[in-house]
Amino acid sequence: MIESAEEFVRLRISDDPAEYNRAAHDEASESTWREVIERFPDMRFWVAQNKTVPLNVLEILRQDPDDKVRHMVTSKRSWARAHPDDTTRPQGHENTRTKNRRS
Repeated sequence: MIESAEEFVRLRISDDPAEYNRAAHDEASESTWREVIERFPDMRFWVAQNKTVPLNVLEILRQDPDDKVRHMVTSKRSWARAHPDDTTRPQGHENTRTKNRRS
């Protein structure tokens, strides 16, 4: 588990693939994610990319001024499940798991 905003940033910028992978896959508390967003705005995209980031945090990032951050949020399956009517969702990302199973 990622314990602090500083730890997340350190993991994300690390040259060690294992640490970099932790930044993308490890959980953190909602308060840690919020602290990263507030203190390290250049890391918002990477927060959105994390596989475990909670929906409450994604809802904050959905309003981000950066198009790349908003796109990352709307590309996530967890966002699509919670907000199926979000019409700004990128095309081709509706539900790739279901689409692939039907093939």
